[in-house]
Amino acid sequence: MTFPPQHVVEEVSFPGVDAPFQLLDPPVPVWRSMLSGPSRIVLAVHEGTAITPTVAGVLEAMGSASVHIGAVPPGPDDTAIELPWRLITVPEDRAGHGAVRCVHPTAPVVADGVTGLWRTALTAPSATLLDAGLAIRPVDTELAGQADALDFLVALPAAERALIALNGADRPAAASRLELSAFGGTLSVDGVWDNFRWRQRTALGRDLGVHAAVVGTLYPFGHRAMYQEFTERTFDPAAGHAAVLRSWSVLTITDPVRRADADVASRRAFPFDEVEITRREFADLGATDWQWYQPPDGGQPQPTYFWPTDRTGERLGFPLRFATPTGDVRCTLPLIFVTDLSPHFASLTDLGLAQELGAVYTTQSARLPGTNIDLVRSADRREGDVHEVHALTIGGRLAADGYRPALTGLELRIPALRSLIGHDAPTPVRFAANYLSNGDVEDVLLELTGDPITVDFVGRAQLSGGLAAPVFSADALSRSLGPINLAGLPNPVTGFLDPKRVFPKEATVLGFPLRELVSEVKVPPQITSVVHNGRPPDITMRWEQIKLIQVGPFQPSAKARLNLTVTTTPGPVDDPNPHAHTTCTVNDFALVLPPGPSQLLKLSFGSIEFTQVTGREPDLKITGLQTRFLGVLQLLEELQDAVDLARAARYLDVSPTGITARYSLPVPSVSAGAFSLRNIAVHTEVEVPFDGRPVQVSLAFSSRANPFNLSVLMFGGGGYIDITLDRGGLRRLEAALEFGALVAIDFLVARGEVHALGGVRFTLEHNGSVSLEGFLRIGGCVEILGLISLSVEIRIGLTYQSDRKALVGRATLVVEVDLTLWSESVELDSGEWVLAGGSAGAIRGLLGAPQRDAATLELDRWRRYRAAFAY
Repeated sequence: MTFPPQHVVEEVSFPGVDAPFQLLDPPVPVWRSMLSGPSRIVLAVHEGTAITPTVAGVLEAMGSASVHIGAVPPGPDDTAIELPWRLITVPEDRAGHGAVRCVHPTAPVVADGVTGLWRTALTAPSATLLDAGLAIRPVDTELAGQADALDFLVALPAAERALIALNGADRPAAASRLELSAFGGTLSVDGVWDNFRWRQRTALGRDLGVHAAVVGTLYPFGHRAMYQEFTERTFDPAAGHAAVLRSWSVLTITDPVRRADADVASRRAFPFDEVEITRREFADLGATDWQWYQPPDGGQPQPTYFWPTDRTGERLGFPLRFATPTGDVRCTLPLIFVTDLSPHFASLTDLGLAQELGAVYTTQSARLPGTNIDLVRSADRREGDVHEVHALTIGGRLAADGYRPALTGLELRIPALRSLIGHDAPTPVRFAANYLSNGDVEDVLLELTGDPITVDFVGRAQLSGGLAAPVFSADALSRSLGPINLAGLPNPVTGFLDPKRVFPKEATVLGFPLRELVSEVKVPPQITSVVHNGRPPDITMRWEQIKLIQVGPFQPSAKARLNLTVTTTPGPVDDPNPHAHTTCTVNDFALVLPPGPSQLLKLSFGSIEFTQVTGREPDLKITGLQTRFLGVLQLLEELQDAVDLARAARYLDVSPTGITARYSLPVPSVSAGAFSLRNIAVHTEVEVPFDGRPVQVSLAFSSRANPFNLSVLMFGGGGYIDITLDRGGLRRLEAALEFGALVAIDFLVARGEVHALGGVRFTLEHNGSVSLEGFLRIGGCVEILGLISLSVEIRIGLTYQSDRKALVGRATLVVEVDLTLWSESVELDSGEWVLAGGSAGAIRGLLGAPQRDAATLELDRWRRYRAAFAY
């Protein structure tokens, strides 16, 4: 018997969605549909059966015959029932007691003048009044899995038909009703398998309800889940009360909590105690885009996995809770639904599928609001085990019993660097390979996957103790040391690191290159943070007992060491700002200046200690400071013995660019050879810049404003010396001496003095420019009865300026008259006379008009103004 199409596959839509098409006149909602192919039943008639060649006789013979099952897939002369669409099945006795038969009337059935539709019902020998006792077996898996090739959704798509065909081939679905007619088939079927369930109700070729449920896991965490699709025919008011098929799907998490893998290596790659999907059910999902996989046994491709999506097509985000020793971490990630074991194919343990899933899933990142996570979970926790994580990157891998996640990357922010140098950029990292292999016996935990971090204190030395400005490039994070450079780890044979591989030339201590100054260093600077939930972290930078060696003018003793400690701790409850305490000490060293063979001065330090505490100005404490003159200055040994800077008063000058410690000490009169010095004051400065410049030392004897007094035999005079040096040598030298004669007389009613002094001043700048000036001061004053005074001072100077290559002269005459109630002072300045050289290369001054500066011209205009209005 050949039947017309027994099933109409109809377009399904989500609840509440308008019809895809509208007929305009009159307005009618329209859903599309497609007819199945014809169906046929082949009957086996026993030999010798008499058949009356009438309709009734044929129908009677068919009722006594058995349904013939032919080849798989069926040929043109074999039973093949296409119900539902593209699912070719044959009926069997579910209990296996015998052949299936057709039950139908042989004559028209009439009631109240109405003739009923003829149909045949297939039944098994074990049938009951409510159950036909049938099993329907799919016999064409290729057709079942063919793509629908329709531009609309159907109730039983290709993927689910393929799963029915794959599962039903070994264990047919149970059908309680199967009827065929000229108007369409009627079917009530339930298929229940290990990982799939199918239930369908169809009447006269039109679906009343379809339910498909797939059991599987969510990749990569392995949570058990069930995906279900429901389709029901409803009289929908939103569709003009048309009886349309509405479809919706639900994903139910049946195993919401996955605990840590017992495998130690797996726990390192994924350092969480458990992962929970905090929402149990996800409804209103979008259309399912199944992906097919070719099993390794060469069988037909199977629908195996898909991305759950919402109605807009966006991948569904699953809310997750990761349990850690430092607290729960919550985020949202998309996951892949993978069908569980299918017949003849273990999808959860197949290496090829795991590789394909890994390529499809790649890695998925989840943003976090800065969460502290213990990445090691070691019984011996170190400061670098807990990190402030701002993103997790998750991948997947195959384990012996299913899929397992792996933490393939993280995005960190390092509180210690944020506090110390202001580095707060996201830092992408991954677990170090040795740590994944060996566990917490390894100290290097994470490797940077992006550009290295430059830990640079140059220009901000106040943050690293003022005296030291470390610089290094960090490409890994250590559990005990914090940011480190992998190339600069200690040599496993010697136990010491190579400073030249760790520190660039910009890194300094007291302005000297750090890479050349330190020796026998076992560890780089330790920069770690101890994070806390709900309050700022504890920050520590520590580098202690670092041995120092000689570099140029820096001469350490055997006990010379560098010690650096920076700690930042949370303040009290009423003060949200962290409190920092910074200390850097360099002890037992000397600076011999200038560098080179012509050494003149040796400054010895017991220690230099820089201290800075939150809320206070920085402090620079110098102990054991001693001065020793060398070379040609040894003639000042007596002055040296008189200078005890340890007794000198200390003055601090703090600015944003550095801190300076000043020492001033008056010295009693000293005789040295033919010289006699009085009114001497020794000034010493130690300047610690914060902007990367080297530490500078200044030594001065008196000053230009307050020169010392010098007597040589019967002559007198004065002067001063001011020297500034650093590691590069002499920065500035200024010295001046003057000498001459002074005569004073006093007649009670009148007194006066006359002096004639000559001198020289020498200035040497760091850029090499030299200024040498010889000068002559001649003057005197007279005072009568204390009421009238007159003073005259003339100064003539001749200066050589090396930067201009010029010899210039200048003369100044100052006359001052004081008549008690009236006084006047007149200053005549010749300006600068260029006697030789200069930018123009011409000789001026004595041979031409003197050069007059702006101040002189301004004075001339003022004098003309006064003369014009005098009275």
